Amino acid sequence: MSRLSTSSPSKTCSFAVQTRAVQICFTLLCLVAAASMQELLPSFGGAKAPMLVVYAMYAASRPAHGWVPVAAACGAFEDALNGIPSLCCTCFALLAATAAYFARPLTRGMPPAGAGAVAAMIAAPVHELWLSSWGVLPPGCPLLVRFCASALPAAAAGALAFAFLPAAEAFAGFGGPPPERRAR
Repeated sequence: MSRLSTSSPSKTCSFAVQTRAVQICFTLLCLVAAASMQELLPSFGGAKAPMLVVYAMYAASRPAHGWVPVAAACGAFEDALNGIPSLCCTCFALLAATAAYFARPLTRGMPPAGAGAVAAMIAAPVHELWLSSWGVLPPGCPLLVRFCASALPAAAAGALAFAFLPAAEAFAGFGGPPPERRAR
């Protein structure tokens, strides 16, 4: 005869701590990967795909994330990379993530790639306007060109990020403890 498996509170707590540590490390890895991709991807019409903002919106669109610190970290990372005032991109990332959080009910039936493409296509031109209002756009490319050109690379980046990240999260262990099996 086999017994039903029971888990003690210490095993459950240990698993929760281990899972939380994995989630934090995975989030940090995603932040570094998004920043690297944002810097290495070529610009289109003077605008680059805002990968850090896309990751902040992705984190807010998922129910199990602590999205506020992730969005703040994404914005602070972008501020530091671009050498612009400290709260410029931090505020925008928080606003974009908040919009993604409240848009979750509207995107429930959409495939993840479609939701990512739409979110990024909306956020990228608004991001260009935001940067222009702070006066931190580099000279040489008019705002109208950047505004119109920013949506195309952002749509591709958003679709790829929203399609790839759920599988990567499942692989990293974001799903929680494995279900217990009952003996037959």
